Amino acid sequence: MDFGLRQQKYLEMAGQGGAICELGCGLSPFLSEAKKKFALTFGVDFSPQTINTARKKFPKVDYVLSDVTKTPLPDHMFDVVVAGEVIEHMEDPKKLVEEMVRLAKHKLVLSTPILEFNDPEHLWEFTEESLRTLLAPYGQVTTEVVPSSRFIGRK
Repeated sequence: MDFGLRQQKYLEMAGQGGAICELGCGLSPFLSEAKKKFALTFGVDFSPQTINTARKKFPKVDYVLSDVTKTPLPDHMFDVVVAGEVIEHMEDPKKLVEEMVRLAKHKLVLSTPILEFNDPEHLWEFTEESLRTLLAPYGQVTTEVVPSSRFIGRK
């Protein structure tokens, strides 16, 4: 996977700091790039195969094999917690948000596709308004639609 538009946006929004975590990291190069701006970079994924491959591909990143809704990581360990293109796959999206809030000291970066394509693995489809509603109990919410020439939306 190339470092694309969405990962660039996550990095821009994350800023810089001591520690960052990506929940549902897969084989994304995001954390390898984030290593340039953060002292500690952690990726969390549920797949042993994915974690083993990621460790080989990005050896400077720390990885944890875990369900993203209940990680073994300490409270408020990270300046920033990112979950890109994960929430739409969750049986209970609120549990992902709660775990992000538990892990983060300062900021959450959450991304989900909006009307990009029909994917049978997507259990949820969010709008900006439904994301604001889900996140509102946890603090200030800023949303932004980032257009993609790769996924132009359903007709």
